[in-house]
Amino acid sequence: MNSLTNRQIKALETRDKLLKTSLELFNKHGFEHISVEQITKACNVSKGTFYTHFPSKYDVILEKFKELDSFYSTVEENIDRSLPASEKILLLYKEQMLYLTNVVGKDLMRTVYTAAMTNQVEQEHYLISPQRKIFQIMNTYIEEGIRQGEFRQDLQVSQMQAIIQRCMRANVYDWLIHNEDFNLATEMAQFTTIVLDGLKVHNKL
Repeated sequence: MNSLTNRQIKALETRDKLLKTSLELFNKHGFEHISVEQITKACNVSKGTFYTHFPSKYDVILEKFKELDSFYSTVEENIDRSLPASEKILLLYKEQMLYLTNVVGKDLMRTVYTAAMTNQVEQEHYLISPQRKIFQIMNTYIEEGIRQGEFRQDLQVSQMQAIIQRCMRANVYDWLIHNEDFNLATEMAQFTTIVLDGLKVHNKL
C-alpha cells in the first residue's frame, strides 16, 4: 500500500479542520446562521478549498452523520438471525439509541434536526432517505416478519417502515427537548414495543 504524499496529508488535515470547525459553529450559532464564508474565515482557507471537500455546508453534517451507516452494518452482523423480526428491530433500535446517546450526542443531533427544517436543504433529507443502511435493514426484517406470519399482511412493507421510522424520529425529538433524565434507549424500547405489537398478527381464539 502506497503511503500518502505530503499534499494528500495536508488535504486530509484541511478537510478534518473544516469538518470540526463547521460542526462547532453550527452547534454554537445554529446551522441556518452560519455561512460557508464564516466557516472558511474561521479555518483561514478559501471558499474554493471548502467546495473542494464539501459540495455544501449541509454535506458537512452528512459526512459526520453517515458514520452511522457503517455502525448499523456491524450491529446487523451481531444480531441473532434466529430471533423473531420484531426482536431484531428492537435490538437494532436499542444499539442505535445507545450510539446516538454515547457517541453522536445531543449537539450534533440538534444540528441535524434543525438543518432538516430549514429551506437551505433542497434535496431529500438524509434522515428519510430510503438509501440509508438502517432502512434497508429494517425492510429486510419487516419482509421476514410478514413472510413468517409474525406481522400482518394488510399493510405494505413501505407503510410499516414509515410507522417504525416515526417511532425513531419521535423518540429522538423528545430526547432532544427533554432534560438528561430522559433515557433514549429505554423510552425507544417501550414505545416501539407497543407500536410493533399493533403490527403483529394476533390470532383470535
